[in-house]
Amino acid sequence: MGIIELIIVLVIGVTVSNIISHFIPFIPISLFQISIGLALALVAGVDIKVDSHWFMLLFVAPLLFNDAWRFPKRELWELRGPILGNAILLVLITTLVGGFLIHIVVPQLPISVALALAAVISPTDPVAVQAIAKRVKLPENVMHVVTGESLVNDATGLVSFNTAVKATVVGSFMIGEALINFAWMTIAGVIVGGLLGALIVWVRDSIARFGLNDIVFYTVITLLIPFIVYWDAEVPVHSSGLIAVVTAGIVAKLLNDRHQGLQSPEASIMSVHIWEVWVYLLNGLIFVLLGIILPSATHNIFESNQIHNFTAIYYGFMVWLIIFSLRSLWAYGIQWGHYWRHHKGVPSFRTAIISGLTGVRGAVTMAAVLTIPTMTASGQVFPGRDLVIFLAAMVVILSLLVASIMLPIVTKQKTRHDFTQPEMDVEIDGDDDPTDKKTKQLDEVQARIWIVRIGIQQLRDSQNDENRRIIFELVTRRQKTIRQLRQEIGDDSNQYDLISEQEQELLDSAVQAERDALQQLLVTEKISPMTYSIQARHLDQVADSLESHHRYRAQRGLKPLLHKARVAIHIWLSGQSSDKVREESDLVVREMSKAAIKCLSDLASEQVGDTVSQRIYRQSAYNLIVVYRYQIEQAKHSDSISQRDLDDRWRLELELKALNAERDMTQQLYEQGRINRQTSINLRQFINYAETKALVGRNEE
Repeated sequence: MGIIELIIVLVIGVTVSNIISHFIPFIPISLFQISIGLALALVAGVDIKVDSHWFMLLFVAPLLFNDAWRFPKRELWELRGPILGNAILLVLITTLVGGFLIHIVVPQLPISVALALAAVISPTDPVAVQAIAKRVKLPENVMHVVTGESLVNDATGLVSFNTAVKATVVGSFMIGEALINFAWMTIAGVIVGGLLGALIVWVRDSIARFGLNDIVFYTVITLLIPFIVYWDAEVPVHSSGLIAVVTAGIVAKLLNDRHQGLQSPEASIMSVHIWEVWVYLLNGLIFVLLGIILPSATHNIFESNQIHNFTAIYYGFMVWLIIFSLRSLWAYGIQWGHYWRHHKGVPSFRTAIISGLTGVRGAVTMAAVLTIPTMTASGQVFPGRDLVIFLAAMVVILSLLVASIMLPIVTKQKTRHDFTQPEMDVEIDGDDDPTDKKTKQLDEVQARIWIVRIGIQQLRDSQNDENRRIIFELVTRRQKTIRQLRQEIGDDSNQYDLISEQEQELLDSAVQAERDALQQLLVTEKISPMTYSIQARHLDQVADSLESHHRYRAQRGLKPLLHKARVAIHIWLSGQSSDKVREESDLVVREMSKAAIKCLSDLASEQVGDTVSQRIYRQSAYNLIVVYRYQIEQAKHSDSISQRDLDDRWRLELELKALNAERDMTQQLYEQGRINRQTSINLRQFINYAETKALVGRNEE
């Protein structure tokens, strides 16, 4: 397989993993990507020899640069003690103490080789940490410390690893030489990264001052920074390229914030979006590559007769347990130290366990361990090389699996806001005041639900006879957004299940009302048997799709297209006029929708109480009524070019009104202290993206 074909296959694998993860969200996407890599290696026979230098340059350097650029600088400075402690002291302690314990547990490994293994598995992998953190609500300080240490600890771990490997190769260990080497790589890396990061940004801004404010130029320069910095730090200077890249990211971000006026808004936004796509691909490719190299890395041990397979797996579990225990005990000791110094913050062993679980290892560990030479300086085989590679792979897999299983259990807290409470619910009559200050602070998902509801309320206030159909269309879209957001927070409560059950009940009743209306139209001979047959089959499809709990989902995908094709063929074979069938179908849609609306209105009016369940029931009924009203308006309106132009203008005007209302509410929530600054920024970004999407391509005179 050529390099181009291989790249395409790997990118397709990343894309497929994202699709699978969407339908199985409780499993981290990184595990799907590793599985796809394993399938490519075992089934398709894909084999990739990973070169550590190129792997660090092409994958790890840009990811660390992006993390350093995006890492909150205030938290980085405030938590500098714990971050540096974990990144340097913990790695060194894990290397020394863990190495000796590994030597005791796995006597086949000499002490220097055991130290090398402990060193290479001591750093956390930033990519793996982020993959796990997307699924669980980690304590904020723990997440910041883990992310911050992962920016630095690679250098500490890799320097320790290389020192131990070198000692094994030459047969001697010089601690003075090792300390000098470590100091040089760190200090020189910081200097090179800071200088090059500042220089490249200065060159870019200087060129911009001369009028070359090109989006492509700005983005390309920003993308090249981590590669230039890493190569210069590693090759000419022989320092830590990872430390240099992290330093360059921090320096470049600080300088960029000071000189934002030199870049156009388009250039900044384009650069951010391209980096997001680039980082997404690199994150996925790292784990797919990890899956590909695992079989070849572990093959020799499984085929060896010198050590039993179950014994090797037991060794792998014990090595992971040693590393996990050291990290958890370190975190617990840090808590006690903070408590003794400041007499606040009672130490929590649960938090220490969470910190231990977040010590996830990833592809960086595998890329480094594969660089172990096969021979020593004396010409002998490197002792335990295959076993070290196998144990490192076991630790990577175990850390991912255990964190994926245990973190959601250990961190499970009922901290989500009850979005169905009266102060958060938008009733059918719209009498609630969403600016009520009596509720607690919202997280980002809850705040998005709130502001989307404000947009719905703005649309309803703007409704008139002319724009009713467009209003229903836009409201339906926002209702879908709210459902998707509810799904995100549904894991922490049974409220989403309650909503789904009630929507299911309402949909069943509405579909039955549609069936009755359709039967009545046939009995009164207002429609032909063919039209009845077509619409009855459509209702059967809707009933089959009710498991999704969303009426509009039944109208999407391949099945509706096949249904339309069958209908067209049926009409053509029958010889009936397609115009007549279309007129009857429009009549059926209107009458069935009216029957469904009446049924839903009657059911909603029966819920006269003010309990959470009753409020959810009324809200769900209203949401479905909007969908049916949209269907009625859609069946009534003409599809001429002039009408479409008019609809587009109304749609844009109403969308902008709703977005402005959402933007104003975001500001109010921030001023009232209901959301923090970062949530406010994220909400504004969502609104700005939606506004840009609505305006893109517009060129009206």
